[in-house]
This record gives sequence, structure tokens and C-alpha cells, in this order.
Amino acid sequence: MATTTERDYGHRTAVQKLGVREGQRIEVVGDVGPGLRRDLKEACGRGLVKSGELDMAIVMVESLEGAEQAFDEYRPRLRDTGSLWMITRKRGHERYINQMLLVPGAKKPRLIDNKTCSVDDERSGIRFVVPRSIRKAASAEPDGDGDGRK
Repeated sequence: MATTTERDYGHRTAVQKLGVREGQRIEVVGDVGPGLRRDLKEACGRGLVKSGELDMAIVMVESLEGAEQAFDEYRPRLRDTGSLWMITRKRGHERYINQMLLVPGAKKPRLIDNKTCSVDDERSGIRFVVPRSIRKAASAEPDGDGDGRK
């Protein structure tokens, strides 16, 4: 009989769990916890952005309506390989939202959930991405960089 082992990610920082890479264009909105903005800037090696295309949006959501607004606002700005992290309060907090209730709202903007993680003692995140099956085929371009030139 197979047993399930639970993995321990306690040694990883929030930035590592969120998958931040150097040079990414990241926007952060809301109370995402102490120090996260600073750590994000350090990890991506640049300032956070407030406009334009995004590799990652990290948004605190306090209600299902807030989640809907985040999908509407950030989906058009996400690069095909980008992600929208919705940060929520953890169970036990008065403003707790079950993250599984956010998943149906991702269907309209054609996003799927593919990861959850703990951000800190009070917050956790759920990541939404563009499904691979509908991403633009940049690799099908002659030189692979998506601009159509050789």
C-alpha cells in the first residue's frame, strides 16, 4: 500500500515559493505582508511596476468580488507565461476566503490554478496561469523570439 509523504517547504522563502526570477515585471497590490515587496524587488533586481505587461501580479483579495476584479484587471496585462497570484488570509482569520471558491472565477478569463503556497503565518496564495494549450506559439516563429523576424 502506497503512502503519501507530505513535503516540507518551510525552508523556502515566500519569494522562492512564488517563483520569482530576476528581471521579471511584477506588480503588487494590497496588504501582502511585511517585507514581501522589499524581498520581491531584491529577487527580481528591479522596482515593482504599476502599468504595462506583467510577468507576475501579486494581489491581496479580501472577497470573491475582489477576486473577480483582479481577474478582469490583470488578465489582459499578463504575458502568456505570466502568473496571477491571489493572496488570501489563512483559515481562522475573520476575512478568510476558501481559495477553492476563487477557481471558478478563473474560467471566464481563461486561466487555471496550478499551485498554492503559504506566504507567511497569516496569508497564503493561489497561482493562476494561462493554460499551455492557449498560449501564443512564440516558439513557432522563425527565430523563436515571437517578433516574426529572422
